[in-house]
Amino acid sequence: MFSLRTALLCLMAASGSVYAEHLKVVWSAGDFSSISGPAGGNTNGHYSGFAIINDAGEAIYDQGFPDDHSPCYNTGDGREFTIEGDCWSTPRKFKCKADFAGHPETCEVKDGDGNSLGTGEGQEDTTFIGISIGQDASCVVEFDSDSDGCPVDDGNGPLHVTSG
Repeated sequence: MFSLRTALLCLMAASGSVYAEHLKVVWSAGDFSSISGPAGGNTNGHYSGFAIINDAGEAIYDQGFPDDHSPCYNTGDGREFTIEGDCWSTPRKFKCKADFAGHPETCEVKDGDGNSLGTGEGQEDTTFIGISIGQDASCVVEFDSDSDGCPVDDGNGPLHVTSG
């Protein structure tokens, strides 16, 4: 005959709880410029990035230009785009406002109803090396998915941009 304790343990085991996975969203941008010597050939460049990373440091979404657009705008209220997929039951909205140079200033993750799941402030670092300069900037938001494990992005990832 089952005791009350055994019955409760069986019920708890059968309930099968789903635990949220902790994720970090990173918007990044940077620039570099150098002045060449007498032979000429100044060099400069820019990069942009957007990634959703799990606690193991694996990217579940990693695109420099989600839906072929910069992940962060310096016009209007910034850029907001929606991502759907296997990692959450309703779409998530990702928003980033950049400074004039395109470096992230503020960022936010929202649920499908527009409720904020987390916000972040941009961080910027400037490095002078002789006659060159480099700037790196990022904005990070941490939030929990409503699933217990998002598959790692293998190029055909579990997530995709649906609007924005």
